[in-house]
Amino acid sequence: MDSKLPSSVKYIYAYIRRSRQDLEREKKTDQDTLAEQRALLERILNERYQHYDWDLYEEVGSGADAIEERPVFRHIIEELQKVKPRTVAIMVKDISRLGRGSYEQMGFLEKIILEKCIYIITPFQTFDPLDDNDMEYIKFHMFFANMEYSKITRRMREARYTYAVQGRWMTGGGGIPYGYKFNSFTQRLEPDEETAWVVRKIFDYYVNHRIGYNAISTKLREEGIPSPTEKTYWKPMVIRRILRNPVYIGTVQFRTTRLRNKKKIKLEEKDWIVAENAHPPLIDKQTFEKAAEIMEENKNSPKVRLDFEPQPLAGLIVCSSCGNKMQRQYSRQYYTKKDGTQSVYDKEFLNCLACRVYMKYRTVEQEILRILQEDFINVDTEILRQRLEEMIDLDKMKQKNSVNPTDRVLLIQKQLESLDGELTALRRMLRKGQITDEEYEKDRAEILKQKEEKERQLYFLQAETHKEQIEEVNVESIQQGFKTLYDLYVNGDLSKGEKNEILRGIFDYIVLEKTGKGKFNLHAYINPKIILNTISSASH
Repeated sequence: MDSKLPSSVKYIYAYIRRSRQDLEREKKTDQDTLAEQRALLERILNERYQHYDWDLYEEVGSGADAIEERPVFRHIIEELQKVKPRTVAIMVKDISRLGRGSYEQMGFLEKIILEKCIYIITPFQTFDPLDDNDMEYIKFHMFFANMEYSKITRRMREARYTYAVQGRWMTGGGGIPYGYKFNSFTQRLEPDEETAWVVRKIFDYYVNHRIGYNAISTKLREEGIPSPTEKTYWKPMVIRRILRNPVYIGTVQFRTTRLRNKKKIKLEEKDWIVAENAHPPLIDKQTFEKAAEIMEENKNSPKVRLDFEPQPLAGLIVCSSCGNKMQRQYSRQYYTKKDGTQSVYDKEFLNCLACRVYMKYRTVEQEILRILQEDFINVDTEILRQRLEEMIDLDKMKQKNSVNPTDRVLLIQKQLESLDGELTALRRMLRKGQITDEEYEKDRAEILKQKEEKERQLYFLQAETHKEQIEEVNVESIQQGFKTLYDLYVNGDLSKGEKNEILRGIFDYIVLEKTGKGKFNLHAYINPKIILNTISSASH
């Protein structure tokens, strides 16, 4: 038995990963350095530590030094924080495999090693965290590794700046704009004819036919053209970012942001690295500038400002198939009659572009008002109390209704998964250079805000709620409030936005389930704040 390992140690984490040097060696020799490490550590474990419980953890495909870029090692750290002191050890090929990150990261790792008394095993030596000499050795190597990491990072950054000035694409193969491919030999972008024509089509629709983002999205979907993330539905914001990206006229922009206190700060344009004619353009400069002019015109258009007020059902209706919010689509068509006069026909639909579900907007609105009146106002108070109780009693809801896609909890979980998918897609677009850091942070903040609200709703539903709390609620008061708001909505002189506020105050969201051509069912859920606020008032 190894004299450095006490009998209290029960488990060994054997950790292997590729270093940057390993990756370079693999390119030159075609050797699998991860397999070499695996064979080395397994041989030692079987020969010297066969009486211990151990597992081999592989960081597949990672040459990163930073801890946050190594998911397997992050998982190990999370487990180490939970173990009892002097019960585990980590085996690595050499100490540098633990990481060569920032002082903060290495300090964090050192703290865990000391607090949990974690033994470090290498092929040639075992290090005891309670031995001052061993810890000095570990600290020295961590410090040395950090210095080396800083030098490498600085040299890489300076080299990237130099190459960027020459017009090379310095985000490598992980950040390629849609419509291009990356030539690793020249380090420049080249048109990808499989997708470049789609970029040209988007500019043609927008500049020559004056079609907006939403309409372009619909056309691309109808033509069966997949999005950059291989989805059937193109998000309008993706189309907008393509129209704004100067990469499509052959221009490379680099060093537009800088990391300060872990936050990306946008630099002034004079500090950017801009290389024109860096690669073949997909769009001529005149078309690109015309697209920018149209955007500015639309931005300053009074119509856009007037239309900013939300419609009555905005953000309220959810598609039962995909969990996404349904959007209003409006158009006006003119028809010439036989007598030569013109008639006007307004088309107003509520639709889910992803699922191709279309319903008449005003029909949905009238059905919501019918549900409010018949199911929440013109019902016996005890029936309404029972409904409110079921809404916050998850177990009872499951007993009464078998779990299905329209169950409230499952739908919220589905929406949370969808929001996580949006975050992933957003990070992918940032890496590919399809959005700026500023746009990324803005969209990310909005998605996180939505996630926080959904998680709050989920917590509310899953929390244990006592029946006596509901019994203390003044249901008659809630019912009278519903009636007052209903009368105000139907008979009051309200704007579209004020009507939206009323519906959003009453309903958390409403699930639309298509049952046939032009037919649907609505599953309406009361805003939890109504119950929470009433319970809170009753308890005081």
